[in-house]
Amino acid sequence: MPLGKDGEVKKYEVTKVPKEKIIKKDTQQAYIYFGSPYNVTENSPDYYKARVALYILGTGGFGSRLMEEIRVKKGLAYSAYARVDITKSSNFMNGYLQTKLDSLEDAKKTVKDVVAKFVKDGVTKDELEQTKKFLQGSEPLRVETMSQRLNRTFMEYYKGQELGYSLKELELIKNLKLKDLNEFIKEHKEILEMSFAIVTK
Repeated sequence: MPLGKDGEVKKYEVTKVPKEKIIKKDTQQAYIYFGSPYNVTENSPDYYKARVALYILGTGGFGSRLMEEIRVKKGLAYSAYARVDITKSSNFMNGYLQTKLDSLEDAKKTVKDVVAKFVKDGVTKDELEQTKKFLQGSEPLRVETMSQRLNRTFMEYYKGQELGYSLKELELIKNLKLKDLNEFIKEHKEILEMSFAIVTK
């Protein structure tokens, strides 16, 4: 392949002022999308802490804070998630769930409450230990195929990380202390400034 040329990567800033947009459709469910700024860059030494924090909040499926509160305790949705997106182009938190039309306000309030409690109180020792085990144990499944390995290598290059950084990140996660993670979580109150896009009837 011909050698390409370096180009400037445009940075897209996420709105810092919470907004809400409601789209009316002939639908049987309410679809709730939410997002907020996340002030961590791709070359931040705290990048791995963001990955752990958001796994506990909403990326980890059953056992994550959002899933536990929204599905298990309240039965408002089949699933709910939140994840962090940190690249050279943008950095933000976003999430999604769908619920009954008459549960819309309750579901939206629950999302806000779960995130607020997360920022205020941080995570527990058990949550951190379980996350460490999962992230380290699932790593071999993330690089099984040639396609996965090439994508991993590309993402390290794209983020300006040294090749093989993901293995170093696992070591950082393994040694992460509860106190350090909770301090990090409490420093990032910007994720409370959530904007919502809602499709409902």
